[in-house]
Amino acid sequence: MVLAEAPDAVAAALDALATEQPHTHLVQGQAKNTGKTVFVFPGQGTQWAGMGADLLDTVPVFAESIARCETALAP
Repeated sequence: MVLAEAPDAVAAALDALATEQPHTHLVQGQAKNTGKTVFVFPGQGTQWAGMGADLLDTVPVFAESIARCETALAP
């Protein structure tokens, strides 16, 4: 996780991550698998119950993106 506000600090932390080096704005770890994975879309406007399911059914590009995430995160 990159914890930085300034663009140069974000870039430096990402460079460190890419080269497997420590950085003051970079936090690394491994989460334990304790449940299901969820996707959260903060700051995307009003949200309602069933929004994700509705988007999956009605917005092909959203469904394709979620399918790629599912494949990438599969064990």
